[in-house]
Amino acid sequence: MNKVFSLIAFLLTALSALAQQPGDTLSVTYKLHGQTRRFKTVYSREENGSMRVDWSIGRNMHLWRGSYTMSPQALASATSLSYLMPEDGNHATLPHSQTWALLSRQQFDNLLQRRSMTLDGTLWQLVDSGKTITAKASTGAKMEINNDRAFPLVLSMAGNPAEINWSTKFSQPTPSTARELIAERPERSGGIYYAYPVEIDEIPSLPADYRVSHVSHYGRHGSRWIVKEWEYDYALNSLDSAMKAGGLTPLGQDVLDRVKVIVAQGKGRAGELSPLGERQHRGIAERLYSRFPSLFADSCTIDAHSSIEPRCIMSMAAFSERLKELNPRLTVNRRATPGEMAFISWSNPRSKAENDPAAPWWNDLWQWRDSVLDPARLTATLFTAPETVGNPRKLMWVLHDLAVDVQDVEPGVELLDIFTPSELYALWTINNYKMYYLHGNNPSTHAAGPASARALLDHIIADVDSAVSGHHGSRTVTLRFGHDTALMRLLALMKIEGTDAVVNNPQDIEKRWMDFTITPMAANLQLIVATPLDSLSGQEPLVLLRHNERPVAISGLPATSGGWYPWSLLRSELLP
Repeated sequence: MNKVFSLIAFLLTALSALAQQPGDTLSVTYKLHGQTRRFKTVYSREENGSMRVDWSIGRNMHLWRGSYTMSPQALASATSLSYLMPEDGNHATLPHSQTWALLSRQQFDNLLQRRSMTLDGTLWQLVDSGKTITAKASTGAKMEINNDRAFPLVLSMAGNPAEINWSTKFSQPTPSTARELIAERPERSGGIYYAYPVEIDEIPSLPADYRVSHVSHYGRHGSRWIVKEWEYDYALNSLDSAMKAGGLTPLGQDVLDRVKVIVAQGKGRAGELSPLGERQHRGIAERLYSRFPSLFADSCTIDAHSSIEPRCIMSMAAFSERLKELNPRLTVNRRATPGEMAFISWSNPRSKAENDPAAPWWNDLWQWRDSVLDPARLTATLFTAPETVGNPRKLMWVLHDLAVDVQDVEPGVELLDIFTPSELYALWTINNYKMYYLHGNNPSTHAAGPASARALLDHIIADVDSAVSGHHGSRTVTLRFGHDTALMRLLALMKIEGTDAVVNNPQDIEKRWMDFTITPMAANLQLIVATPLDSLSGQEPLVLLRHNERPVAISGLPATSGGWYPWSLLRSELLP
């Protein structure tokens, strides 16, 4: 807790509307040497006159939390800003001389009334005041402050002598539309490339006289490199050939340098699970173990099934090995055989036909793409003669594929910043349209995609049936590792809320179906099975559904007991 940020950081926010009082959530992003860290902070007043800052961040597949408390004395007259490093689980009370990104009232008054203040031994002069206050230090640093004596939050800092710079604003209401969500976090424009967001891990209270005795799980493989190897060469060659002809702008040269880094790391690894992908599954496994430690007692048997794709096998290995690390006495059986692909990831003839590039609907998709995607601005920023670019839409598409995959493979460079929010939104809508058409409850295909998940759902039903009958013993876990398409189809077939939309107009798809919320990398569905402690009590087994570690409901089927479904009710709903 005595560590001090010795960082040069740039703090950005994806949210913008200015508020005049504490209580709002601030979504903030630290950027340091190409790495991105997103914090959420909430300032709240305490009854004793102090102010508390609660912060949270997803780190190493865990949700880290902590807080800083500023005393009434600090709020009144502190002369320093604290740069105490956030550490998971630590709730620090700052000294009376320090505040957290907030001026004391005395300093605020000095700045407005005397036109100067001394902060951390540095003299600051008032430059301007309005809705916000601007101050400049003798060192050249600049500061912007919320013009509210009751809440003088330091909104931005540049050239900070303490070597920590930031810019932040109060948040708008929680974004809900696809456009807002992508503006808040541009990585979401990748849709199925969105890296698993570790923001929440919830479960309602288990009813009395029950214990969790089984988990039936399906998980998508974790983060991976792009699957189309040719995209690396296409992006690199397009920019490199222009560079050799003197046809790149300064930004174009910079983008070429970044693409070289991405290509050098990814070439030859198309579709391979990344280290982040392994960490994602290890984290999900650890949280599952921590939620239900009694389930993973020595007598627990784990049956794991995987697609024959290496990235899925590696995901299975990462998940199951983490469980074995937590309890080396677990019995783990693992399989990845062609014969099990019939339920792990299968497509019926109608679904295969629609996925054929010769299918008529693809023309509709390309027309949609051409109507929403304009590459002119992007190519003009990269090329001195943009009219010479052979296929600007294709290049834009490929660069975006590389850009959104950065979050999955962590090459140390960013690329999403070359796109505007509107371009990112447009790029996402095209892929989202495609994914819904092929894998959602699309009337045009008679829901052929979800129908392909029938064997997988039957496998899950049989698995839970066997568990509640005691056939496998008292404590069991079944794990399955496959692909985003199989999980999308399964969720739609089960009518999980938020995944089962029936949409006719392509323009309405995004309002009811967003792929980055459904199957980000490492997405998962868990059926948590609870059985009565007294097997003779006559009480029925209960099942909780969790999608990406959050409780979810079946559309039109009310749950009982705080989110737990009686198995007989749920089973009858899931049967054909």
